[in-house]
Amino acid sequence: MTAQESIIEISKAKDQLNLYGYKKYFDAFISLYKEKKMPNVMLFSGPAGSGKSTFAYHFINYLFSYNEDHKYSLKDFTINKKNFSFQQLSNNTHSNFFLIENSSEAEFIKIEQIRNLIKFLNKSTYSKNIKIVLIDNIEFLNSNSSNALLKSLEKPKKNTFFILVHDSSSEVLDTIKSRCVKFK
Repeated sequence: MTAQESIIEISKAKDQLNLYGYKKYFDAFISLYKEKKMPNVMLFSGPAGSGKSTFAYHFINYLFSYNEDHKYSLKDFTINKKNFSFQQLSNNTHSNFFLIENSSEAEFIKIEQIRNLIKFLNKSTYSKNIKIVLIDNIEFLNSNSSNALLKSLEKPKKNTFFILVHDSSSEVLDTIKSRCVKFK
């Protein structure tokens, strides 16, 4: 095997079209949502690479694509590339979705990103639909950005859901954890 053959390309979570091994959890989240019992602020914790972000993107696609053409397939837990919401989520242009992530492992999530989130939360939704905020790698919030986020987590608006993803090998502020329903 040559050095070039051993390189494996890993797709980003938002580009993963298939979800494996999470059927029980996915069904539970669908039930929570349909029964209007889904928590507004959820913290997904687990080891790096365990599929937390992929699960989050699949569930978000299920919610947004429910009444669209080429909707999410519960039969085989796949996203259809032709789905409008998937295309918007992939391009980070969905009007009811806000993503915060750090751009590199060494960089903290900036307070400016949280300020932009607050502006997004104050806008009305497109077609009175739900709003979803995904914060990937929440352990990279610095103290300023954490404090700016707390009020939004404390009293989320109706039909606004936060999914916070965190690598369990790192710490998250207790003040943030206390405002979340935790899923491991």
